[in-house]
Amino acid sequence: MYKKVVSIGSPATEKNEDHTAASHISMNTNPVLSSVHEIPLSELLTTIIKSWRLIAATILLSLLGGIFYVKAVSPVYRTDVLLQIEQKQQGIGALADLSQLLQEEAPVSAEFEILRSRMVLGSAVDNLKLNIETRPIYLPLLGSFIALQHTSENIAKPWLGMKKYAWGGERIKVDSFDLPDEYLNVVFTLVAGRDGEYELYQDKNALITKGEVGDPVNISLAEGGTMTLFVSELKGRVGTQFELVKKPHLSAIAELKENLKITELGKQSGILQLSLEGTDRGRIATVLNEIANIYLRQSVERKSAEAEKTLEFLEKQLPLIKEKMEDAEAALNSYRLRKGSVDLPLETQATLEKIVSIDSQLSQLKRDREELIRRFTPQHPRIAALDAQIGTLNAELKEVDLKVKGLPNTQQEILRLTRDADVSRSLYTTLANSAQELKVVKAGAIGNVRIVDYAVKPIYPVKPNKGVVFALTFVLGTLLGVALALIRKSLNAAVQDPEIIERKLGLPVYATIPYSRQQKELKGNSEQLAERPAVLAVTSPQDWAIESIRSLRTSLYFSQLNFKNNVLSMTSPSPDEGKSFVCLNLAAVLAGADKRVLVIDADLRKGRLHECFGMSDEIDGLSDVIANVEASDTEFSQVIRKTGINNLDLIPAGTKPSNPSELLLHSKFALALEIFAGDYDHVIIDSPPILAATDAAIIGNLAGATLLVVKDAQNPLREIATSVKQLKQAGVNLRGVVYNGVKISNSRYGQGKYYAYYYSNKKK
Repeated sequence: MYKKVVSIGSPATEKNEDHTAASHISMNTNPVLSSVHEIPLSELLTTIIKSWRLIAATILLSLLGGIFYVKAVSPVYRTDVLLQIEQKQQGIGALADLSQLLQEEAPVSAEFEILRSRMVLGSAVDNLKLNIETRPIYLPLLGSFIALQHTSENIAKPWLGMKKYAWGGERIKVDSFDLPDEYLNVVFTLVAGRDGEYELYQDKNALITKGEVGDPVNISLAEGGTMTLFVSELKGRVGTQFELVKKPHLSAIAELKENLKITELGKQSGILQLSLEGTDRGRIATVLNEIANIYLRQSVERKSAEAEKTLEFLEKQLPLIKEKMEDAEAALNSYRLRKGSVDLPLETQATLEKIVSIDSQLSQLKRDREELIRRFTPQHPRIAALDAQIGTLNAELKEVDLKVKGLPNTQQEILRLTRDADVSRSLYTTLANSAQELKVVKAGAIGNVRIVDYAVKPIYPVKPNKGVVFALTFVLGTLLGVALALIRKSLNAAVQDPEIIERKLGLPVYATIPYSRQQKELKGNSEQLAERPAVLAVTSPQDWAIESIRSLRTSLYFSQLNFKNNVLSMTSPSPDEGKSFVCLNLAAVLAGADKRVLVIDADLRKGRLHECFGMSDEIDGLSDVIANVEASDTEFSQVIRKTGINNLDLIPAGTKPSNPSELLLHSKFALALEIFAGDYDHVIIDSPPILAATDAAIIGNLAGATLLVVKDAQNPLREIATSVKQLKQAGVNLRGVVYNGVKISNSRYGQGKYYAYYYSNKKK
């Protein structure tokens, strides 16, 4: 009747946490199902409504926290400066061309980097002593909060007589604090005295010096070097302490650079907005205006420096050109005296004027090129353009020189001398005029930067934004309250005592099975599982969980006389509750008592019992034989598989069908159970969860008895009650509950009401 089947399958993946090898329902196969971990919407709303006091309390606490935050955090202010970067600088009247010659336009992005440079920010740090930090010492934790609440100009009275701390209204201003480099970032403590006197300490206990407000202090330090300190203002009670630190210059620049925000208003508008945030309203306005003024000055100084360099070059060239001009005029006069007065024909005079014009232009272009070559490479477009003009004029000059060579010798000589004298005179006059213009440009130089708006002291803080803070705290408080309510519900909803099931539902608990840590070790490849199945009753027969299953076997033995057949169905409210674990191990325990047992994997959606025995996923099973309408009744035996355990056989789930419930309703399934019940002492069916599918109700109607497997601290009582109701409404003979997965601690489990006893023949 039985056919031996040898198959190779994927390794078992039974997990210890849920004691199951096949208990998950695919959510895609039945869209009506929902995750067991989800709470229905109606239950969510009920939980939230019942927990309104908790939610209101969390909202109130959250709002109080927001109020405290707004009060405790120092308000942050923002101010800004508006700058205009002119793309073309306009000169003074007729000198516009000359000033534009000295300007090379730069993109606005370059101005961003200049504003962030150490040249600008470093000067601001030096001018305003931004690397000197001073602050009153407040009481830890609450001191700064208390000081922020003090709005009066007068000094606040100390609390509990603690006069060394600042309580509001204290001020100190240090104009000079020079130290050796090794003392940078060292915190000094300044203690206010009477009538403007003070004491300076290092590490709060080593007195360094005493001084008075308005008087500079110069002392020699023990480690070498000198210290210079000038306190211009000190307001505080006697004994009030202040911290005094000098940061490295680069650190102060980096901090200022990080806080400075620069944006261009509009695309390529040339309008820059500089903004700065800080807790001191007056200080941020002063710092930002200083940065703007420094940037404006450097722009003006740059233009003035360019004019000065050009003027310096011209002043060096003028004496040389003047001397050359005088030599040329003397040579011309001397030649005329020797040869007598020689008049040039009109045609020759025109040639002379052309030569002089070309020479003057060449001299000007060469001078411009020499000026530009100091600033740019020879490949620069402006220099390349000058070279092209110079080449054109040289070609014209060669043509004129050819005409001159056709003149008589006397005319050629007088033409040459006259040409030298006129060119030198013209060049000298041009350079002299340019020098005068440059002096005017230098004296009235303006940069390409204009300050449109200076920074003003802000009135209202930008941070913290009270509206945003209160809105966020309200939302967070609401979410936190709902989360706490749901957590409390989830912690208290699951049944953690099997007596509750017996008392509330009137169902007997047939067995309480403890959690087994050895279950997760049952893994291996398919060949190993074929020789040693992943069944705890086989691998660890003395495990406490197996002992509990043996008690379940005993209970079933005495009650089986009232069953209509020897078919036992097992289901659970939802997946992950160890139903398959109980089925396999109960079957193994029954088989060990010399009973022929058949396990049927009726979970046609997610059946995986075959993996515990190393069988392939592709083998035929229950779904295949039911779906084959042409198969004869005798062919049911072909899907029975040997498990490797004596007296224990398995019918796997088979190919996953699209209509599992309809297959189980088929008459062939009932006929198969009738045949199997006659061939075996016990038939155990692993059914799908009752709340996930109706399959368990269909199977339960054909079985002699049904057991409901629940897991400790996982199933709410309402979920168990719903499962019981559905089974009884379907006419299922629900005999009781198997309470699974109880954590054992110190020889007891549950909530301290139950004890697990272990009896063995092993020596202690």
